[in-house]
Amino acid sequence: MTIETRHLRYAIAALEQGSIRKAALKLGVRQMTVVRHIEALENHVGYSLFTRRRDGVHLTDDGTTFMQAARRILQDMESLTAHTRSSRHKRGERIAIGFYTSLSTGNLRATLTELRSRYPDLQWRLVGGTRRELLAALERGHIDIAIVTAGELNWPEGSLPLWPERCIAVLPAKHPLAGEAVLEWIMLKKERFLVSSLDPGQELTRIVRACLGRGSHHPTLIEHDIPLASLRPFVSEDRGIMIDCESSTGETLPGVVYRELRFENAPSELRFTACWLRSNPSRPLASFLSLLRERYPDLIPPTSPEPPAHDAVSGTPDPSP
Repeated sequence: MTIETRHLRYAIAALEQGSIRKAALKLGVRQMTVVRHIEALENHVGYSLFTRRRDGVHLTDDGTTFMQAARRILQDMESLTAHTRSSRHKRGERIAIGFYTSLSTGNLRATLTELRSRYPDLQWRLVGGTRRELLAALERGHIDIAIVTAGELNWPEGSLPLWPERCIAVLPAKHPLAGEAVLEWIMLKKERFLVSSLDPGQELTRIVRACLGRGSHHPTLIEHDIPLASLRPFVSEDRGIMIDCESSTGETLPGVVYRELRFENAPSELRFTACWLRSNPSRPLASFLSLLRERYPDLIPPTSPEPPAHDAVSGTPDPSP
């Protein structure tokens, strides 16, 4: 495990608030999220930072020394991040936007088109990467905002629920189900699924398991460590089918068809969210957030606790035990 700044933030919040419960309320996350991050930190360093008592949490001797160093590290990182943002701001009005979905079509492309229309002089830079990489880039001040999927997301800073995106089945053009306009998940029970270990592949795989992993049945999954887009040519070769996001339908590929998926007659969807640091003073970021809030009204207050797992995937059952 690598210690990340969020691990230190959770531990410092517990120290400052005096209890796990109060720290969770301050950060807007579940108590178990705070516990999990602190335990991961303790396992990594090899000793306990806190003792848990009925009146709250208290530092151990080792924990006192560690937390003093942790505070200095966070202060140094925040100072460095502020300097980076200040330097970028002085260079001109620009915004760096992180994402890991397709830009060929869909809500993200439409939103960026509107951004260019409203602010023609605004310079913006697009940054790709996994969700973990993008959130780390946010914390370091390398990007201003990240558009990522919302499922099982732990982000204590600013966030805004955005659009849902329908899940679609990617089939060979000669597949027996290619003639159907809409598919129910049960129709895919015996299929082989090509899945990706890279974002958002893991979340799509979770949906496949949730929809088809009933009783003793387990879907057949063939995992590859390549992006979803690189898997589609194998579908045309009839090596399996895929589940992908609706935005991918703008990328045509010979021998492949896209079909909408439903679970018990309701669309299966991935939900997306925007993440940023509340301390970021960037005016372009404020303008982009204003546009996002106009297009996608804030459904969950920024300081509210994490949504339950089933809120991240509409039209699918909650796969958690």
